[in-house]
Amino acid sequence: MSIKLVTDSTSDLPIELVEKLGIKVLPLRVNFKEKSYLDGIELKPEEFYEKLVTAKELPTTSQVTPGEFVEIFQQLLDDGHEVLGIFIAKELSGTFSSASLAKDTIGSDKIHIFDSRGVNAMIGLMLIEAAKMIQAGASAEDIMKRIQLMSKNMKCIIMIDTLKYLVKGGRLSKTQGAAGGLLNLKPIIKIEDGVVETIHKARGTAKAVKWIMDWVKEGGYVLSNKTVFVVNSNDFEFGERIKKTLVENFKVKEVIQAQIGSVVGTHSGPGCGGIIFCAID
Repeated sequence: MSIKLVTDSTSDLPIELVEKLGIKVLPLRVNFKEKSYLDGIELKPEEFYEKLVTAKELPTTSQVTPGEFVEIFQQLLDDGHEVLGIFIAKELSGTFSSASLAKDTIGSDKIHIFDSRGVNAMIGLMLIEAAKMIQAGASAEDIMKRIQLMSKNMKCIIMIDTLKYLVKGGRLSKTQGAAGGLLNLKPIIKIEDGVVETIHKARGTAKAVKWIMDWVKEGGYVLSNKTVFVVNSNDFEFGERIKKTLVENFKVKEVIQAQIGSVVGTHSGPGCGGIIFCAID
């Protein structure tokens, strides 16, 4: 019995990786005032950011439903697969709860689900590791133990370009947003254990990028044997800039570039970018 990987669209893995690793991706819905879209299918990241810039109100997202999970899980089981799902942190979406309910509904011990405690490439790195382990013949139980360890050691640092969307989403007051705009402040956030937290404010993009690199150095993180995701919203030049600076400062085993999708992008807005890696070997 082979193991089949399942995730949700907030993993934002490049399509070539999804196809190469044979991952089943279930889309969340992105709800703008005038219309609802299937994330990544009916609405690509580029289109999402174009709509976000002109939207008067922030879009919302709807979780994958339990019924959608039941359908996919049962289909994979009927095809002779064991199921291993890795999903967005429950603090950021109800998707994991839907997957858990679907698992209980089916009642099979061949379904294994995991709350990644993160989003975006934090999920992606776990999926890549899980796929490698499947190929090497590892059991679902061993894979679950490994990704649990990974989840506790994920590092996700992202620079926010504008405070506008944090204000719109109610995470900052209008006064704080206006003051930050005048000072050209770029908040740097971390996502850890399902929680989004501002850890620094840099004055300007260049200082923000330098601060991120200094944060890696001061943390003593060795990247020579690690895969690092360089993520950005819709500014690919900024993504390239982060990648170039990262490679110049550190000997990185592998750099994968990916976009920040709708769930994080709704609050972070366009023009943001950062790095994601797992601190353990």
